Amino acid sequence: MIVLKFGGTSVGTLEKVRDAATIITQQPFPRAAVVSAASGVTNLLLEAASHAAAGDIEARGKVVDLIDGKHRAIAAGITNESERSGADAVLDQLHAGLRDALETVGDQGSVTNESSDRIVATGEKCMSVLMAALLRSRGVSAAHVFADTVIGTDDRFGSARPDRERTRTQAESVVLPLLAEGKTVIMTGFIGGAPDGRTTTLGRGGSDYSATLLGAAIDATEVQIWTDVPGVLSADPRQVPEARVVPVISYEEAQELAHFGAKVLHPRTIRPAVARNIPVRILSTFAPFEPGTVVQRRASDQRIKAVTTMKGLMMLSVDVPELEDLSGAAATVFQQLHVGRVEVVHAAQASSRRRMTYLVDGASAGGCAATTANLDIALVDFEAEVSCNDDVALVAAVGQGSADQPETLGKMMDVLRRASIPVLGSSQQTSNVALVVVVPASRAQQAVEVVHEAFIGSQAASARGRRSRRTRMIAESVQVG
Repeated sequence: MIVLKFGGTSVGTLEKVRDAATIITQQPFPRAAVVSAASGVTNLLLEAASHAAAGDIEARGKVVDLIDGKHRAIAAGITNESERSGADAVLDQLHAGLRDALETVGDQGSVTNESSDRIVATGEKCMSVLMAALLRSRGVSAAHVFADTVIGTDDRFGSARPDRERTRTQAESVVLPLLAEGKTVIMTGFIGGAPDGRTTTLGRGGSDYSATLLGAAIDATEVQIWTDVPGVLSADPRQVPEARVVPVISYEEAQELAHFGAKVLHPRTIRPAVARNIPVRILSTFAPFEPGTVVQRRASDQRIKAVTTMKGLMMLSVDVPELEDLSGAAATVFQQLHVGRVEVVHAAQASSRRRMTYLVDGASAGGCAATTANLDIALVDFEAEVSCNDDVALVAAVGQGSADQPETLGKMMDVLRRASIPVLGSSQQTSNVALVVVVPASRAQQAVEVVHEAFIGSQAASARGRRSRRTRMIAESVQVG
């Protein structure tokens, strides 16, 4: 049993929807696909909601017409007239519901998280209807399913948390019977249903999350994430043109990469797959015959697989004079950051045990001046000194098992030293998955380049050398023969 997921760029036009449909039909039964809204539609829906709240009826109407036109253009490509008419009828209902929701927002004069969820869900719902109809027009038995009847969540609108037990129960009653009938299920991504049935959304990375939640609920043998990149890359190709696809990574490696800035998967996407030991395969709709990357329980080896960076960070250093005050001061810092909803990316304690260092998201922290002022007040009883640097970036080299090899961190530090890149802090993760250094933000790209070349470029060169040698041997054998 396979679950496929297609992102917005993979279903952005009629031609791309057709390509995605072809990929679906090439998979064995039973199969289910999770679809995002067509690229650009979610932003248009949010724009329409903003106009509605502002009372700008004309602007709201123009945006809704754009959304309707995008969906109708895809529907027009459904070759079977009956299926096309049926899809248009459901689109009429969904767009009418959208207009009603926007009217409500206009009456209220504001967009609540609940109304926003109801509005943006329209994009995924329309795409599921279109994809299922297109498949049926090709003679494939298919049914669309709205995920607010399958993916159970709490009622935290805008970023709901899934209820896996309720999701499993609902998937067994809604999805499994359709699969048992030989139907291809097309389910909406990104959205779920609160306990009372109201539509919620899963927040950032929600469509990928929907796919792994569904996969776990129906005991899928594999989840495939079809996107616009050929797999997990060893670095951002905009920073390192020599970046290459990593064929196999472990769940832990994938989560570390996502946490430290890689854009392919959101960290929570992996969790349902981990719980059920389901491999996740990342593939490209634009290169469907490429093998992509398989994310599985075990690492393929203990080498560094990828290098990534996070910018826009601040480094907070807290010095506590008295050792016995350390735990209290640490608790206070974390409490202040929690109250301020500041994302903590990384935390470390110096060997002296009196200095703590926190890497935090600069945007959510509001800048060094505000953060240090708040902490100075909160830590006054500890007589702690707080310093802050808002010109830093984190560079992480990820590879399971590599972090417990002392020579690996030594090599990384030596590479940065030879490139004259200052290291403001470093850490060897106890999880044995990542080596982390903090460098000036202006030197982050160079740091990624030199670390990638040292740990991965040499691997690629070695592989090219082996291929060249094999090529020569083949050529020689042909000549001899």
